[in-house]
Amino acid sequence: MATRTFYVGDLCYVLTPDEWDTVCCYDFDPEDPEGFLEPEKFSWTDYQAARPFEMMRTAYGDGCYEGSDGKSYSVDSGSIGRIAVDCISDTAKLAETLEKGLGHLHEFDEESGCGDEDGLLWFGDLDIQTA
Repeated sequence: MATRTFYVGDLCYVLTPDEWDTVCCYDFDPEDPEGFLEPEKFSWTDYQAARPFEMMRTAYGDGCYEGSDGKSYSVDSGSIGRIAVDCISDTAKLAETLEKGLGHLHEFDEESGCGDEDGLLWFGDLDIQTA
């Protein structure tokens, strides 16, 4: 099976503001500069087909969580996810995030699963305990 390089960590660090708004399923309302509106039409299936990613909530929100790889994963959005590096449009933002050690790159088999159970998040063979 083919492997692919993924960024694992808080996706808010590597996505552009517009991408992050889409991932969070919110659109900025130009009539209300302090508010957000849910988009009327949004298809996760279509969005993820174009740039696949997974994202799961941490058990206790923001903080720093250790992975089974011995590395720390910083969280500022209450979630940790993975996205293929070739799907990250802002490579400078990715480089800065990696340099700061906020998230990390991992090789995964494209068919490797991910999930969560009682605060344990897993991405392929990487476990991150958030509870």
